[in-house]
Amino acid sequence: MAHSLSPRISQFFRTLRTPGHRRGVLVRRAIALALLIAALVSAISRAKELPQVLVFSHDLPAGAELSASDVSLERLPSSSIPSSALADAPSDLAGRIITAAAGKGEVVTSQRLLGQELVSSLVANLESADSKGGGSGRMIPVKLADPDIIPHLQHGDTVDIVTASDATDSQPATARVIASGARVVSTTTAEGEVSSATVLLALPNEHANDVAAASLNQPLTVVIVGDRAQPQAVDDADTAA
Repeated sequence: MAHSLSPRISQFFRTLRTPGHRRGVLVRRAIALALLIAALVSAISRAKELPQVLVFSHDLPAGAELSASDVSLERLPSSSIPSSALADAPSDLAGRIITAAAGKGEVVTSQRLLGQELVSSLVANLESADSKGGGSGRMIPVKLADPDIIPHLQHGDTVDIVTASDATDSQPATARVIASGARVVSTTTAEGEVSSATVLLALPNEHANDVAAASLNQPLTVVIVGDRAQPQAVDDADTAA
């Protein structure tokens, strides 16, 4: 093998020493190869310097319970990484619940997972949270007397929690608001199916206790308020459907 390569090596150096077209072609090829290698080394080096974040490995439905195989670490440019992106080990997210459907390659953020940070972000803009709770809140499952509304609810919707006041001989039953400005966290089960009767809501601390107490002996339902309750939002939803 070494003997067969020796003439080729000798021919290579003779070509380099001899002016002409062949030497020019050889030099250009050598320069192109060197530039290609340099570009590859530079690209690999830059990729290793990019921060690692968790992304969803495949499409997942809302309410799904995560396993380690559902997420993976990938390196992405800093400009495309949200401030709330997670960089934990995939196994650290096993058992966590996602609140909205996720697409393959989407960055995993703390607001997508059930937890206190999600609740705080949902109630942060409520006047009651700003004035009393400082943006803190609690999650509470609410069993609805009218479960037919659940398929129409979306993660992040703002709702009022309503019950009926007791009727008297002279006064019919009327609606009574238990809490205003609750936010919908999830309407699905761990299998990703729409719940048959229960919706998970985020509320400021003081309202969560009121709703929990009312749910023990009063029928409750929710009324969608905020942007999605406006006629334009309804028209857009009908058009999309």
